[in-house]
Amino acid sequence: MSATSTNNGMSQESDQTCNDVSEAIISFGNFRVGDINYSSYTGPNSGTTVPPAAVCQHIQVMSGKRISTLDYLRKVHEGKVYWFNTLLFTRSDIAKFPSFEAKKLARRATNYLLLGISLSTIDNNTAALEYLKGLNSLLVDFESYQQIHPPDGPISSSLSRARLPAIFKRAPHGTGTKGRRTSGAADIGLPMGSSDPADLKAMAGSLATTGASTVSFAASEQELFPGEEYVHLLTPSLPFDPDFFETFATLCEVLIDCYTRIMSLTSSPALCAVAGVGEAFSKTDGRLRKVIIHGIVKEFEEACRSGIKNEMAGIGKVVTGGLV
Repeated sequence: MSATSTNNGMSQESDQTCNDVSEAIISFGNFRVGDINYSSYTGPNSGTTVPPAAVCQHIQVMSGKRISTLDYLRKVHEGKVYWFNTLLFTRSDIAKFPSFEAKKLARRATNYLLLGISLSTIDNNTAALEYLKGLNSLLVDFESYQQIHPPDGPISSSLSRARLPAIFKRAPHGTGTKGRRTSGAADIGLPMGSSDPADLKAMAGSLATTGASTVSFAASEQELFPGEEYVHLLTPSLPFDPDFFETFATLCEVLIDCYTRIMSLTSSPALCAVAGVGEAFSKTDGRLRKVIIHGIVKEFEEACRSGIKNEMAGIGKVVTGGLV
């Protein structure tokens, strides 16, 4: 960990990125940015309407800031930029954070990996409103999964009793909603040594019924509680713990792609004229900040505050040492 001097020659582009990131972080609130408050908008006949042009501008501006934030956090974890022009954290420095113990880091990396691979379940949505609803539903699943399987260890009995009823309510049985995708025997193939044509015919019929959209991941049922089901979140069993830094960097890139797609789906006021698009974006963006960005920013703020105190204490010893 090293401190930057006042004459470190930081580029204007880096300063502008810091300003965009800080403004995006400060805007964390109750789904209100600027003069747009979607919480008071209930429909076209409610008497309170948001112009589509304002909705479009709001989504474009906030998506751009969120992309800057995710890219900035990725570079900070890689040790490429100073944290708001104060301290430079290397991977070894970050690994010393109190919340970055080996066991906790492995669980967090696994959770981030599950979120990253689950984003493929909403790629089929081509309309802005449906895509935002799908992304928000996935983030709700991810938030519930993190509360039930926290990085600190197993879930407590009180939390289990509080969360499991909600899980049963979200179960997709009989609702016409896509359930959590798992792999079956048809994804694996015939058993070894089996040459019965009837088995081959049965497997072919099963593949035709399943369709090409099935995700060939084995569900890690041993890690899920009875009745714990998710609409979009995939929970495959992993043979080993993924690397946290590589996983987080990849997740940031995938989320940047998601925001880029949101910007393309809402690129004109006509595309934002659908009722509920602005509110859906605010809810989705707020949930992403809650489950991903907010905790990371808090960890780096605490580490930066502690590092600056140590730097100032070291400078004080040097200055006072020459006077004694």
